[in-house]
Amino acid sequence: MSQPERAKWDERFRTGDHVATQPDPFLEQLDEYAEMLPKKGRALDVACGAGRNAVYLAEKGWNVTACDISQEGLRRAKALAAERGVRLELFCQDLETASLGTNCFDLILCFFYLERNLIPVLKAALKPQGLIVYKTYSVEQLRFPGRPRHPMHLLERQELLELFRDFRILAYQETVQERGVAQLIAQKP
Repeated sequence: MSQPERAKWDERFRTGDHVATQPDPFLEQLDEYAEMLPKKGRALDVACGAGRNAVYLAEKGWNVTACDISQEGLRRAKALAAERGVRLELFCQDLETASLGTNCFDLILCFFYLERNLIPVLKAALKPQGLIVYKTYSVEQLRFPGRPRHPMHLLERQELLELFRDFRILAYQETVQERGVAQLIAQKP
């Protein structure tokens, strides 16, 4: 991601865009699979923004690493974690060139970020039997005003399902209500 992109995201966080503090409602469905996960495992929140999902996991006892390209987003994530009395390991990372290790995390989250070349990196970073929670915009978003509009940021119909065809799909849904999204919870073999 270019320096202008980083500056754009820093400005969006600075002006109050993308600063919700409650977790995405889809993340709460993870509770249905709690028996499949360690009680105090390692989680990675990719493109964490202001940290709402990372903080939610930390409050549930997870050891959470969170990354984003925006220093301003990470500053907000750190402040939210401090306010809620939890700790996050934060790092600034351009996810177009990310190296996240192999078999490092029990759980990986990716919300509203799509870089198709990152999918194999995420799969490699997840431990066997680990879960991934992924939610982002689909082409159905074009029905609604607002961003994103560019095809490289929009999943095709059932593309997310196809990207994780080698995983055990636990939950999958495409919705078209106020925005077009695809969301998935899947387990690495």
